[in-house]
Amino acid sequence: MDELLLKSRLKSLFPALCQNSLLEEICEKGHYMVVSSEQQILDEGNFISVIPLVFNGSIKVIRVDGAGNELFLYYIKAGESCAITLSSCLKREKSSVKAIVQHKAELIALPVEVVYEFVRKYPTWNDFVLETFNRRFDEILQVLDDVCFHNTDFRLVKYLQGKSSLLNTKVLNISHKEIAVDLNTSREVVSRLLKQLEGKGAIELLRGRIRINDIYGL
Repeated sequence: MDELLLKSRLKSLFPALCQNSLLEEICEKGHYMVVSSEQQILDEGNFISVIPLVFNGSIKVIRVDGAGNELFLYYIKAGESCAITLSSCLKREKSSVKAIVQHKAELIALPVEVVYEFVRKYPTWNDFVLETFNRRFDEILQVLDDVCFHNTDFRLVKYLQGKSSLLNTKVLNISHKEIAVDLNTSREVVSRLLKQLEGKGAIELLRGRIRINDIYGL
């Protein structure tokens, strides 16, 4: 991508990174990438090699326990980065999450060595990191609240609303099993609750897809 266009998009999507010398270094040392959907870009237990700055698309971040069970944490969207990846990078630890592209993503990948330099050189970069931490902390608290204080039917409706909004579509190409993994419940429970939603006219169950009708009225 042309450097002027790259810098313009960075200014628009990442206003915290407004320092000209910082923008120039990001353009010079970062790697512009387009990553296809369903591609895993980070695995649990690996050392962090790059930090993403996402221009468009979405990346799903998942926590994995020792038994291989997964818990959906949050999406990285346009104008965002990954707080957990940043934390692991700065502490030089292995990743505690895995990340999978949900919707074709366009991003700049910053090598970790460059990130270390930014921490020492640019206060605006540190402001961006703190802002990212705060946003993700709030999102993870919301995940904990939903798991601890809300029934699965409430969480399912919220999940479908969020997924539809994120992808800007009323037809979700998603399996009952994938939803169950993201909500940390069983496929049977998800299938039963989806049938109930279909009975209310909120959704329509298709083969391998879910059409959203009137779920926002629930």
